[in-house]
Amino acid sequence: MKRNILTLICAAASALSFAQISDSVTVGAGYANESYYNLEEGEVANVDNSNWDLAFDPSPFGSTIRVNRLDEVYVYPGSIEDFESLDTAGITGWARMYNSDVYWSAGALNNAADPSDDVDLGWGEYNTTTHITEGSRIFVIKLSSGDYKKLFIDELASGEYDFYYNFLDNSDLQTHTITKADYNEMNFVHFSMQTNVVIEREPTADSWDIVFTNYHSEVAPGAYYGVTGALTNKYVEVLEVSETPTDEATFDAPFSSEINILGYDWKSFNMETYTYDIAEDLTYFIQANSGDVWKFIFTGFNGSSDGWIYFTKEKVSSVSVEEELSTTLNVYPNPVVNQFTVELNENVNTVKLMNTNGQIVYQNNSVNTNQLQIDASIYQNGLYILQATTIEGFVINEKVLIAK
Repeated sequence: MKRNILTLICAAASALSFAQISDSVTVGAGYANESYYNLEEGEVANVDNSNWDLAFDPSPFGSTIRVNRLDEVYVYPGSIEDFESLDTAGITGWARMYNSDVYWSAGALNNAADPSDDVDLGWGEYNTTTHITEGSRIFVIKLSSGDYKKLFIDELASGEYDFYYNFLDNSDLQTHTITKADYNEMNFVHFSMQTNVVIEREPTADSWDIVFTNYHSEVAPGAYYGVTGALTNKYVEVLEVSETPTDEATFDAPFSSEINILGYDWKSFNMETYTYDIAEDLTYFIQANSGDVWKFIFTGFNGSSDGWIYFTKEKVSSVSVEEELSTTLNVYPNPVVNQFTVELNENVNTVKLMNTNGQIVYQNNSVNTNQLQIDASIYQNGLYILQATTIEGFVINEKVLIAK
């Protein structure tokens, strides 16, 4: 049986005597900015969240394209041959697309026409022979300026996104290429369809744990609303506890890699006082990029007047002082052709295999062997992260390259 993570955390906090720290960030009046935050160092960047339209995943095997939450994205229901002649009459009845707030990999342009089709990546279809993703959809985007532009992602080939767009009357055609290798230290490279340039606004992927921002969330089936809250970086995991933890507390829920566990619902608007109430007895435990575990509690929110968000944080476990992290994770063969073996320490009880977008493609929550065989023949070629979690809740990562 998995040993409870909170029991270990509370014991570690007592032994190491980490201090509780009060801190705050602002996303600006009207939620115009977003704040990238490192749990150890504090805020690492506070940037304009309105000066971009498209965000491209530059990771080696990524194909995600997200869209600014101020823009409206519609899928043209006709043929891609209609790019010059398309008519936007009835656009309000077209499918509108939104970014996922559960996984970074599910961008507004990645909503597949046929979710059961493995090669349907939303904006295009992946060719398993040429390894080129070819555009298969036209999008019409209403920009925050009020202008409408039609967009076609032509292809993703040899690490380059090729795309073009123009106004509905076919004026001002813009053709651009984004080379992934130029931006491989970031989760996304941003682009403005209003100024026609790349916007380098995001800090390096390994420098932050949380982004405080305004984003769309599906608050009811098919109903998306703009909300303000916090999303976590890739590979950062969170455990939400809805009661005050103590040294004797027992909680069996695992940490989650979903990016919206912190989310926005730690607050609610009070119609009598016209201020925000903060949920009582709501605690988060965050395993940061560094591997350290932090206890995190929201304490205040000012709303759209200035966008200040208040919270406390306390480091409760440090990877530098835990013997469990000296555990080796042996993977062979690596690169992998069809099957690989994982040699595990006896303390490991959960193993996940994730692609570079953070999607879990394999998971075993009840490992009971020191040697695990995983069939890789069903996965696409590319770089993956093998993540092993010990019964104490500590995480060990190993890169795995599948190259069939």
